[in-house]
Amino acid sequence: MSFAVAIKKVRRNLSDYGFGETLRKALSSLLGSVYLERTYRIYRRDLRTGKFAEEVTPGIDLRVVGADDAAAIKDIENMEEWLQGAVKERLSRGLCVAAFDGERVVGFNLVAFDEIYIPLLNMTRRLRPKQAWSEQITVEKDHRKSGLASALRHRVFAELQQRGFRFLYGGTLLTNIASLKSASKVGFRSLADVRYQRVLTREYRTYRRIKHVVP
Repeated sequence: MSFAVAIKKVRRNLSDYGFGETLRKALSSLLGSVYLERTYRIYRRDLRTGKFAEEVTPGIDLRVVGADDAAAIKDIENMEEWLQGAVKERLSRGLCVAAFDGERVVGFNLVAFDEIYIPLLNMTRRLRPKQAWSEQITVEKDHRKSGLASALRHRVFAELQQRGFRFLYGGTLLTNIASLKSASKVGFRSLADVRYQRVLTREYRTYRRIKHVVP
């Protein structure tokens, strides 16, 4: 990560979480160079049945971002540091639905169609045909709790369904309760937990399937 990108990340964390949480994240990152442990939950949305009506958020326009939409791509890359310089290439093998307030992007959902990289697990995987992976969903702080995340997801569901996709996968840290609730709200079903450990340069991953009890 470049110095400029690191500074952007610190500023965004300060804005979103305040000084205390930003400091905790920084210390955790420092300790993580020696030992790191986290659990990542993978979930799936079935797209084979049902129709997904677009949800309307007042004053917001949802649309698919094209590879030639330089202004939108710049906004998206500024919202997520790990996507700096990478969005245009990802659009060539995926899909991005963005939320616009006027001409400014205030949220987006980026989806991959073939090969995926999961940064929190430091893992690359290739998807099967008609499967997609939700790489990133982000909504600006001022537009959160407005239903915009759900609206973005429903538009993505509709776009994927029209293109013949059967399943959309995604994931988040088990500690990210807000993200887990948001995914569950729009019909994602938990599949597995992946426990990731790194000791110095050695990595370990343990998988546990989630069993669902049918009443």
